[in-house]
Amino acid sequence: MEPTPLTSRNTEIGNKEITFRKGLNIYGTITILGLILSIFTNPISINESMQIFYNEDLMMDEKKLKEFSLFIFGAAFVYFSLVNLYYKYMR
Repeated sequence: MEPTPLTSRNTEIGNKEITFRKGLNIYGTITILGLILSIFTNPISINESMQIFYNEDLMMDEKKLKEFSLFIFGAAFVYFSLVNLYYKYMR
């Protein structure tokens, strides 16, 4: 009794298609993370000798930090709501 060789090994791993909706969600996530990161990288500067230093004068005070954080999370909520509602009801 001889084993029969397999003539085809077609296997589907899954659907890895990136839709426009998924692309917009990825773009929004990267943008929001970039805005959050800018809070911490804003006081980093370079002087004339090309040396990196941390400038305490450029730090946002507590009130401005709270306002900027509310802006970021408000904009994120509006952006993701509009993108996902559009694709939920218009498609």
